[in-house]
Amino acid sequence: MKKSFEIELLNNRIEDYEDILSRFSNWKQYKREINLNQLLEQGKKIEFELEIPNNHSVLYVSVFDKIAHWTLTTGPLVNVCAAIQKMTFIILNNEVIKLNVEIKTLTTKWGKIITSLLESDVELKLIQNKNIEGKIDNFYFIESSLINKQAA
Repeated sequence: MKKSFEIELLNNRIEDYEDILSRFSNWKQYKREINLNQLLEQGKKIEFELEIPNNHSVLYVSVFDKIAHWTLTTGPLVNVCAAIQKMTFIILNNEVIKLNVEIKTLTTKWGKIITSLLESDVELKLIQNKNIEGKIDNFYFIESSLINKQAA
């Protein structure tokens, strides 16, 4: 199942995503275009879409539970529920003003639970995690009583 989520942003700059975006070969091209457009068209919004093909590095989405530890990049692999397919950024003067993330749920235990909740029209919130350096290093769903109830 594919689903798009608008990510809540807190003064994020495009540099905050450098660590995860640099994993993909097409990121250098996008980065060059973004920098050029910002120089040539200062003050204008720039939209770019980063599609993540299957033959490139995979960016997983996890379900964060009370047992998972924050220092892990994606949490335990057992908590992985989806893979990011596409990220759409709208940037103004290097500040990310809107970010949509499209995921594809996996056939893991948590992937099946998240799929079931989404098919039941339950509103889930996809959250980005900042590491100790203030850089975005992953995305996750927070375990709630509803998700736990489905897992039982």
